[in-house]
Amino acid sequence: MQYALIFVAALHVLATMFWAGSTFALARTGGAAMERLFKPQLAAAVLAFLTGGYLGHTLHAHAFGRAEQVLFAAIAASVLALVVQVAVVGRAMRALRDGARDQAGPRALATTAHRVAAVLLALAAIGMATARYLPSSSAVAVAVPVTAPAGVQ
Repeated sequence: MQYALIFVAALHVLATMFWAGSTFALARTGGAAMERLFKPQLAAAVLAFLTGGYLGHTLHAHAFGRAEQVLFAAIAASVLALVVQVAVVGRAMRALRDGARDQAGPRALATTAHRVAAVLLALAAIGMATARYLPSSSAVAVAVPVTAPAGVQ
């Protein structure tokens, strides 16, 4: 079981590093090579969600404390980043592929989408990294009153 968790965690980190890193690079370079990176980015995002789902189910099942709430917010940011990339960048790439007369418009739209997605993925990474240091609901100590046994004062 421990080896499976280590393997899945490594896959999760590698997939998210590629997805976020390539998004940051595309945001910075104005979408250079976005046509070649679009499908690998989507594959990395899907792998990130699958492995993250397994990790969340295995490590945080039946808990919704502060750590899980931060993880949930980070997941929401990741979902929004994926929606922005699929919807906006996908539409811009279709316009470029279909031979749009104005190449600058769709490319600028894709660059803006990558910048928005980069911010969302940065927020997700911060949330995932900090959630580890927040108490989980299963880790919260419950105060139990201690009473002296009968006859002991």
